[in-house]
Amino acid sequence: MKGEEIIGSCIGKPLYGGKIQSFVLNGELIDKINVTFLKFDKWIRIVSTDEITTVEHEDNSFDKINSYGDDEFFYPIEKIEIDFSDFKKYKGKELLKWKELVWKNDNKMSFGINLYFENDLNLIIHNETIPDNNNKYIFENNLPKDLIEK
Repeated sequence: MKGEEIIGSCIGKPLYGGKIQSFVLNGELIDKINVTFLKFDKWIRIVSTDEITTVEHEDNSFDKINSYGDDEFFYPIEKIEIDFSDFKKYKGKELLKWKELVWKNDNKMSFGINLYFENDLNLIIHNETIPDNNNKYIFENNLPKDLIEK
């Protein structure tokens, strides 16, 4: 996983908000959760694709961005709770720890992250390679069957 120090720096900090970036190709929604953005004291970006999970800091101007792209490749950005109302209960909760999610047959293949928040809340962000290579959210500590925590 790339960016372990970035997600590690969020431990003990409350979550203030979240956004998702979707991917639309020629007017057709291809991936609802292409990128996840979480705001602690700063915005971070979480991407899980091609067996790699990456966490990066986002620029301070990110609050002002609603979308980018063109008619062919369009990337709308909206609040997570618009499509995932369960996200609301995470706002204001401190991040206690995190674990990388790897394939159970090869722990070098990263498929996401399990975020542990206070009040026994978990947010799993993972890439589902088969059948559709899309990212998914799980709002409980219930790991996908082929993944383990590293």
